[in-house]
Amino acid sequence: MIRLEIFLLGTFRVQFDGTDISDSLRTRKERALLAYLAEEPARLQTREKISEFFWPNRPETYARMNLRQAFLGLRKAFGGEETMDCFLEINDDTVEFNHLQVWLDTITFNQHIQESKKHPHLELHTCQDCLNHLEESVNLYRGDFLNNLMLGELTGFQEWAIFQRERYFRNMITGLQSLSKAYFRRSNFDLANKYAWRYVEMAPLEESAHRLLMRLMTISGRRNAALQQYQLCKSIISRELGIEPSSETQLLYSQILNNQPIERIDTGSLAGKLPKPYQTRPLRPPTGPLYDPNTEIPLRAIFMDRLRHALARMKRNQCNAVLISLSVSFPYDEHLLPDLKKQIDILVARRLVGSVREDDTVARLQDNEYGLVLEDIHQPEVVADIIKKIKGSVGSLIQVQDQRIQIRLAIGWAIYPLDGNDPATLLNKADIAMRTDKLQQNIHQNQK
Repeated sequence: MIRLEIFLLGTFRVQFDGTDISDSLRTRKERALLAYLAEEPARLQTREKISEFFWPNRPETYARMNLRQAFLGLRKAFGGEETMDCFLEINDDTVEFNHLQVWLDTITFNQHIQESKKHPHLELHTCQDCLNHLEESVNLYRGDFLNNLMLGELTGFQEWAIFQRERYFRNMITGLQSLSKAYFRRSNFDLANKYAWRYVEMAPLEESAHRLLMRLMTISGRRNAALQQYQLCKSIISRELGIEPSSETQLLYSQILNNQPIERIDTGSLAGKLPKPYQTRPLRPPTGPLYDPNTEIPLRAIFMDRLRHALARMKRNQCNAVLISLSVSFPYDEHLLPDLKKQIDILVARRLVGSVREDDTVARLQDNEYGLVLEDIHQPEVVADIIKKIKGSVGSLIQVQDQRIQIRLAIGWAIYPLDGNDPATLLNKADIAMRTDKLQQNIHQNQK
């Protein structure tokens, strides 16, 4: 009988002998450690590598001590060393997770996907077994991978989790597309529309989702609904991205509007290739598109991901969040040498991080512009005090390389849900407010 079940798709959850023990894991790092060991392929891992991954840039003795404490927390949650040894073998130098003794939703999700991929059939809609596997897989997908367990201070873990999240998300989308097309071919329009709608809900900015639904609606005799779906697609694309639908989407709309034939919907077999397996590596200084190499704070991609999940949490908790857009300029030192500018950027980032709570997000959106996400704001009236604190902390003189650098800040903000319910709207309002503040400062400066 399965005694340990671990859920990584959606909210992290652990069940032991049918009892939810998620809250027994004392810290977020204990949960992240268990999730990481469970999700990684079965193999021996060194304690040195794991400790460096979760406690980077710390002395080795400190990291290994914290790893020991985390393992003690896991043992306590599982009721003792003897019980935990069934699932996790820990030696002086190595750690190995026993996947054979654990049920993991991600493994089961992948197994169903792979079964439907490798099974020989001419077309998917003719194979009920493969459809059953796909339906089991999409039913397991409760939400994004570890959507409540992102550790912003851990670059390596963050990159690893985002990679896994995208991999499962794309597999889920492929499964929904295939199910929708297959059930259409079976003339089961209710199920075809059910899975197409879920595709749209999961990826509202993907025009291919709207086009699939428009085709299904048209071919099943719901032409007016297909035309309305185009208008919905158009409004979403315009609101979120500020653009018109693609020529492909517009052409499909024109065909439906003018009662022209719509191309048939093929099912075939599952399409799409999985990303190359993620290779775990010791943590190095953050580089690449996710984190700024100088300040080590997130860039826009991470920022938008955290903002989206923050709004979901605030909606669930019925609480407010604040999005702050902040611009930094140097009115008396416009042309700074690269080395000096680098040091100033590092100091500005440190001041920003130090002016908010540990769980809040600070990110660099572009050269001299930053974004902040502050969650669990119970009273919107406190935002003015928060802005005052940030201005006092970040806007003071910077002493670097025997120079005193004056900083000017332009700040704008938006409050969820008062100013909007989605990331694009909030970011747009905060950005407009920031740029208005910047313009007014420039006008005032020129009048002096």
